[in-house]
Amino acid sequence: MRYQGIMTALVTPMDENGLVDKQGFANVIQDQLNNNIHTLLVLGGTGEYTALNMEQRKIAIDVAINVVNGKVPVVVGLLSPGLGDNIELGKYAKQAGADSVMVVTPFYVSPTNEGFIQYYEALDKALDIPIILYNIPYKTGISMPNDVVEKIVEKIPNVVAMKVCSDNMGDVIELIQTVGDKISVLCGEDYRAVSSFIAGAPGAITASSNLIPDVWVEIYDLVQQKEYDEAVELHKKFFPLMKALYREGNPGPLKAALNMIRIPVGSVSVPLLDPSPNVVEELKSKLEDLVVPVR
Repeated sequence: MRYQGIMTALVTPMDENGLVDKQGFANVIQDQLNNNIHTLLVLGGTGEYTALNMEQRKIAIDVAINVVNGKVPVVVGLLSPGLGDNIELGKYAKQAGADSVMVVTPFYVSPTNEGFIQYYEALDKALDIPIILYNIPYKTGISMPNDVVEKIVEKIPNVVAMKVCSDNMGDVIELIQTVGDKISVLCGEDYRAVSSFIAGAPGAITASSNLIPDVWVEIYDLVQQKEYDEAVELHKKFFPLMKALYREGNPGPLKAALNMIRIPVGSVSVPLLDPSPNVVEELKSKLEDLVVPVR
């Protein structure tokens, strides 16, 4: 399995009780399919994994698998810090029909390099499903070194990709050079996706593609056609909107923007909050300039 193209890290629509809005989630997914997105990620950070209990996570998986119905690959995020929850949800995802799981580094416990390796080996043994590594040090407080990634890829054939969230493009380039022939090194930052594509990354996992999936598919297609200047200009055009989406804790502004363009997704769960009035006004302005009139 080689992941390429745009993978949307889906928001999870919720009702006023913090439960998954099944119909709302189905509508979000159908909009992605209508816009020819390449892959869908359920229960990433943008999907508010940590706000949902195990039952609600399983409901989100079921909705996604049923709506997608094999049209595109479905990836399920496993974002708990330890093996127990991740094995339980990973087994459920596999049985439900997920194509792979994306597993965040085991945060809080600050593992050694060998600890990283044995952690992913234990998950692989328990699940036997394609795995996407997920390194996001500015959220977890730990970082998995590139040489450790290389060892994991050598030891675990089920590791097929990695989501890289890094402020250092050198990290992305180094990973592409060392493991890019074995796994898909996927950019995890909306801001750096185009530069990562040009550097050789075969795809990206983005949050803003919830809102502008057609734009992201066009950006990716332009890069594949080696029309780099056009891809850069299109990315620059939508950059102010992307920046506004991250003014405050993701996915608060993103959910607000989706609600504005009549894709109802509800609010975020505390400790996340709906965006402040200033951010709401900025989002409205950017959306009216770039996408569609808002309510």
